[in-house]
Amino acid sequence: MLKSTGIFSKSALKGFILAGGAGALAAGAYEIFCPRATLWGRVLTHGSRNVPAISLVFDRSPNTLTEPICKRLHELEIPATFFIEGKRARSNPRAMRSLQSFEIGIHGETYRSLIFQNKIELRHMLKPCLTLAGDIQGRDACFLMPPYGWKDLRLVRMARDLGLFVVNPSLKLRWREGVLLNTSVERILTHVGPGDIILVKNDPLRSPPEPLFIELLTLLVIGLKDKGLRIWGLSPLLRRH
Repeated sequence: MLKSTGIFSKSALKGFILAGGAGALAAGAYEIFCPRATLWGRVLTHGSRNVPAISLVFDRSPNTLTEPICKRLHELEIPATFFIEGKRARSNPRAMRSLQSFEIGIHGETYRSLIFQNKIELRHMLKPCLTLAGDIQGRDACFLMPPYGWKDLRLVRMARDLGLFVVNPSLKLRWREGVLLNTSVERILTHVGPGDIILVKNDPLRSPPEPLFIELLTLLVIGLKDKGLRIWGLSPLLRRH
């Protein structure tokens, strides 16, 4: 009986250890892949919910849509923040010039995932892009949007060391082929509220052709104004948070 109890105790202990390990892995995966998880450090997903304003941000910049987007934003008198990839920016100086009147954040040198990197690799992937963004806008960039929204403890700490806030927008406007532009915008307008950060996905390989994209952006801006929401730059929005 005692022997049997001992065997049961060892089995139970092993089960608890395995369960604990699985729980730790699940918790770690949640922190890495859930954009809103904040156990490892502050992640900004929205601004103050008490201010009737939102921000628009654009990823994967610069690209072939950057200049038309900037032109339309100027026409609408709307601020925005563009998150750049260092290598893409250096190969497209003309598009980068169009960004000079907008706030610039960074992804890194490429859109390669920044998780599971050592400190030297992370610094190599972030610092040149950060320097470039500062040169373009005449002041230090202060926002990092991790590729795919993934972040780990080392990345969060490196961002802090570089003076960067990690941003993972609360809403994402995506265009899907076969879906009406109005439908895509209405989905955002149904869920948007004060303080939200809206990521307008603008990867040319997955975005609609330029005229449709500009129409999508225009519909979004009009819809936000109709809801009584002002459009602020990212820094002013988050400064109130």
